[in-house]
Amino acid sequence: MFIATFSCEEMDFGWLEPESKILFISRRTEGSADWSLMTMNWDGSEQKKIVDLTVRCSKPVVSHDGDRILFVHYSEKNIYELYVINVDGTNLTFIDSAKRFCGSAVWALDDSRICYSRSRNRNTDDRDLLLYHFDIDQKESLVTSGNNTPVSITSKNEIVFCAQNDGLTSDIYSMDMDGSNIKRLNLEACNLVYSPNGDRIAFCSTIGNDCSHIFVSDSDGSDKQQLTSNCSPRVWPGWLRDGNGSPCWTPDGSKIVFVSWEDEDPEIHIMDSDGSNQKKLTDTDGRDESPSVSKNGKYILYSSKRDMDMNAEIYLMKINGRGQIPLSDYSGADIYPQEISSE
Repeated sequence: MFIATFSCEEMDFGWLEPESKILFISRRTEGSADWSLMTMNWDGSEQKKIVDLTVRCSKPVVSHDGDRILFVHYSEKNIYELYVINVDGTNLTFIDSAKRFCGSAVWALDDSRICYSRSRNRNTDDRDLLLYHFDIDQKESLVTSGNNTPVSITSKNEIVFCAQNDGLTSDIYSMDMDGSNIKRLNLEACNLVYSPNGDRIAFCSTIGNDCSHIFVSDSDGSDKQQLTSNCSPRVWPGWLRDGNGSPCWTPDGSKIVFVSWEDEDPEIHIMDSDGSNQKKLTDTDGRDESPSVSKNGKYILYSSKRDMDMNAEIYLMKINGRGQIPLSDYSGADIYPQEISSE
């Protein structure tokens, strides 16, 4: 399949509705592997760094109203530091830090609190769960045993989190906002994301130690259904084959965008939420990954390394895969694009 791409100068952006901006991270310091927090317009213009602190190579977490960003800085003293900042670069606020890890934060639906993960001490990789209240600048411990990572805070004010079993599997639990009433959901999963109305979950799970596939279930883990079946044909001894991952819902909950390795390298795919009508949207010799769907459901942002001699760039395409255009053009890598509100 041949897919045409166009430069920003050649493309007519009249079909865009730029009521917001794009957030991404980029290696913008010459000769450095450090990442910077960046924003740009939907046509790729006005690319700028919004904070001087470098960020870890992980996806920044945007508040539900699109106004604030959580990110992790790795200090010169080898400390993980969790911060929040407004999308315009103002009001940088330190939240917490730890020697081995501090981050993986999720927002409450009203953006008044976050749940995050922090290393228990310097001698273990196990992580506790904490709740931070913005209005009173207060932290409280919720889970202090095991190796835990928050997944989501639901509309019922329940915190959903992963408790890692080993290097391959995690159990999923829910609990009340105060850490009580912990319940195990009927899932062994990772990359878990809730549908827009909160009644369904899309997640990744490994079946028979083969490769990762995308599943959906009800919010309590019941009615689990496997949606994908293809794996990469390439096998590395001692490793699972690459499969499917990075699921994200369209705003109406009717479709799921995801990444599949069925052709040995990652490409962006889309399917109906029941797994039907699977369609490959990108088809290049390089890597196309890290998709996110715009809030109006019309476009997909993603990173692409389709020129094997270049670093990854931010790309935009329509939800049907047409009109694939590069937005960033820099000698360093640009990854993890997502929509935020206008400044």
